[in-house]
Amino acid sequence: MNCKLVGQFVQHLEVTLLPGEDFFAEKGSVIYLEAGIEKELSFNGSGIGRILGAKLSGESLFILRMYNNTNIPRKLVIGSRYGLLHVKLNGETMICHRGVYVGSNNKVNVTTKLSIAGLTGGMGLLLQKIQGNSTVFLDTKGSPITINLQYGETIEVDEDHIIALLNINESQMQSNWSLGNLLGGEGLSMMRVTGPGTVYLSPSKFYTPTQ
Repeated sequence: MNCKLVGQFVQHLEVTLLPGEDFFAEKGSVIYLEAGIEKELSFNGSGIGRILGAKLSGESLFILRMYNNTNIPRKLVIGSRYGLLHVKLNGETMICHRGVYVGSNNKVNVTTKLSIAGLTGGMGLLLQKIQGNSTVFLDTKGSPITINLQYGETIEVDEDHIIALLNINESQMQSNWSLGNLLGGEGLSMMRVTGPGTVYLSPSKFYTPTQ
C-alpha cells in the first residue's frame, strides 16, 4: 500500500491499494475511487451507550472499508476538512479532539472517552479514543506541530489547538484556571500536559469562540 499526502493548506490523501489490500475511513470522507475498489460499511461498535457516545463526541457510527477486488493496483482518494496529520500506532492509545479521525490503513478501535480532565481543561467531556496497529490520519488546520515530552516535562496548551495526545493518560492532564488566561484571550483555562508522551497541535484553532 502506498499513501501520499497531496496539497498545502487543504490536503487530500491518495492511497494506492495492491490486489487484496484494504483501507478504512470515516463515512463521508471519500472523494473518489477507481473502478474495482469495493466498499463495505460496518457499524463502529454496539449498544445504546455506544450510539449516544458517538453522537456526542462527533464520531461516526459507521466505518467504511474499501478493498481492491482486482488483480492490478487501484487508487482511492480521501479528503479532509482542513489538512491531514498521520500518526503511527503500535498498539498504543491516542486521545483526540472529537471528530478528527479521517482514516487508517488498518482497522482501529475508535471509541468515546469520558474525560473529566478534558472537561475542566476545555477540550470537552467526550473525546475520541483510538487504539490499534495502524497509521492513522487525523484532521489538522494547517501544518501540525509535534511536541515529544520527556518524563516530567510540562507544557500549557490552548485546548482548541489540540489534535491528539499519544501515550498520555488522564493523570497527566490538568486544567490551569487563571484570570490572566482569560484576559490574554486564551479563555479561562488552559490544559497543562506533563510527559512522557507526544502532543500533536494544530496551528489554527478548530473552533472559534463566539465574540
